[in-house]
Amino acid sequence: MNALNKKILSPALVILLSFSLIFLGGCFQKNSDNNSSNGESQSVDYGNTNPLTGLPMDESKTSLRSVCIMTNNMKKAQPLHGLTDNDMMFEICIEGGITRIMQVFKDINSAPNIGSIRSARAYFINLAHGLGAIYVHLGGSFQAYDILKSHYIDSIDLISNGNYMWRDADRRKNLGLEHSAFTSGEKLSQAIAKKAYNTQMDKNYKFKMNFSDDSPVLSGNDATKLNVKFSGYKSTVFDYDAEKKTYLVSQFDKPQMDGNKNVQNSKPNVLVLRAETSLIPKTELLSINLTGSGEGYYMSHGKIIEINWHRADDNSHFTYTTKDGKEVPLLRGQTYTCIVTKTAPVSYS
Repeated sequence: MNALNKKILSPALVILLSFSLIFLGGCFQKNSDNNSSNGESQSVDYGNTNPLTGLPMDESKTSLRSVCIMTNNMKKAQPLHGLTDNDMMFEICIEGGITRIMQVFKDINSAPNIGSIRSARAYFINLAHGLGAIYVHLGGSFQAYDILKSHYIDSIDLISNGNYMWRDADRRKNLGLEHSAFTSGEKLSQAIAKKAYNTQMDKNYKFKMNFSDDSPVLSGNDATKLNVKFSGYKSTVFDYDAEKKTYLVSQFDKPQMDGNKNVQNSKPNVLVLRAETSLIPKTELLSINLTGSGEGYYMSHGKIIEINWHRADDNSHFTYTTKDGKEVPLLRGQTYTCIVTKTAPVSYS
């Protein structure tokens, strides 16, 4: 097994040291034209390509605003629901070494049951804003609530919008209340309509994800297995299925299952992005800097390369380059992104 490069963690940038929105203003700007609500917007034209996957999509759906949904990923909360149907997913540590997953759906109207739903964190909100998305959660940290109350992003808190979720009776009885909250594409579509949020991407939104049938990753090192260690509690493992050209996802020494279909989750694209991470003083909450640039890894089609990620500000999404600065398009398909500390162990074989 080959160990990927590991760097010493430099002093982390703390983007949420102050709990006031005045201090947060530079990183968390209020709703702009990129994320407009309660008004008309002329949508951007993506043709017949889903901008989150590069795959063909009905042209009437490609300009829909994405919806990002916070999903519980504790061991006790398995299986998750919605995994195989999302376009993108982000796994990031929260406090205590556990991870949370944000599922991203381009067409929420066709999304299945999704859950279990959990609370918001500031860095997930930041990512959702960069996608021009509507953000769905069940509660949140006090930093997250400060940001959401500023109307920085269109959001749906299922605590105060309980008509658009339900509690699974068996999970509530056997796993606990915190692991029982579910929603669906149908219910979220109703919630979005009730709140009169725009469902179309604004014409001024400059979303860029580059997909291609060719990418430098195809000339990378062989990688049929990848292990990403988020903490002592949590690792995520990706095993390559050469026949289907996708990576089967495992965690907690078991397949990561989609409870809707009782099948193992898989994604053809896997990204690992290293980011400056620190504890917010006097809390157990994390501050993660997701703007600027950093190092990472891109794995697809049984190959892996080292990359640099770039993100100018919170109004944009990530772009990627090789170590010598050449653009790295993603191969077409769904993407699983792991965001880890600068020193998290990552290995492949």
